Amino acid sequence: MEREKRGPPSSATPSPFTAAIRSSPLPRVFRHNPDLLFNGKADPVEYLIQFNTEMEVYQVPEMTRCRLFAASLRGSAQQWFSKLGPASIRTWRQLENLFVRQFQSTLHYSPHVATLANIKQREGEPLEEYFRRFNAEVPKVRGASDETIKNFLIAGLKEGSKFWKSLQASKPRTLSEFYEQAEPFKRVEKSMRELKISENYRDKRDRSSSPDERRKTYRRSSSPKKPARGKEINKDSGRPYTSKWQTHTPMVASIDHIYATYAGKGVFQKAAPLTDYNKRDTSKYCAYHEATGHDTADCR
Repeated sequence: MEREKRGPPSSATPSPFTAAIRSSPLPRVFRHNPDLLFNGKADPVEYLIQFNTEMEVYQVPEMTRCRLFAASLRGSAQQWFSKLGPASIRTWRQLENLFVRQFQSTLHYSPHVATLANIKQREGEPLEEYFRRFNAEVPKVRGASDETIKNFLIAGLKEGSKFWKSLQASKPRTLSEFYEQAEPFKRVEKSMRELKISENYRDKRDRSSSPDERRKTYRRSSSPKKPARGKEINKDSGRPYTSKWQTHTPMVASIDHIYATYAGKGVFQKAAPLTDYNKRDTSKYCAYHEATGHDTADCR
């Protein structure tokens, strides 16, 4: 028995699109974004924003946009679309409204822009940090125009600050002018912070030793042709010192200052007696060895 010839299978469910939408041509240059999919669980408004942004890149007309949107639906969203009445979708705007209404339960409701009024510049907070905190909240609210953002930024400034005073004399007309006017004050604040850090470092370094000790340390460090640590000559044997420690962490205070601070706390072991009696320099005294011959600062 001869088989009956059949044509291609037809769609079991009529399309929800009108004939005009179904016949709209696809763009010649178009690259589908594999991440542009909706399964019914995400925020429908956020998805529409993402989808429309993608369509604007390729300048896709609204009729064709309907076809590409239907192809991006998955799961429960695809099931919803397939149950729409035949030829019931005539425009892109109609499809958008039906889509948002169907999946409004997954909408992420944003707080009103007025909540930005709660963000205030803290005591001692730099402008840069205040702007960072404020701008992190802007995308989370609805109805945030540039004019509204500018007004809330000004309202949240610390009253009496230098930037606040400058705004009382000359208020910016736009948000960009506001940030431009704030830039010199941000630079000054940054310079003052860096200067304070530098001063604190110098104060800490200067407190680590007395003026006389700092002068001694400077003279020793600036004296010419001083042998490298680990290569100095042992006055007893005439041979170079040998040590497995060839590099050392720089000290924040002089050796004699450290010894004077910790001598009575059991930190140091009893010194070995010196044997070079004939070669000692009697003008120098070592507190660690309790003998003449070298200064405490030069003691090993």
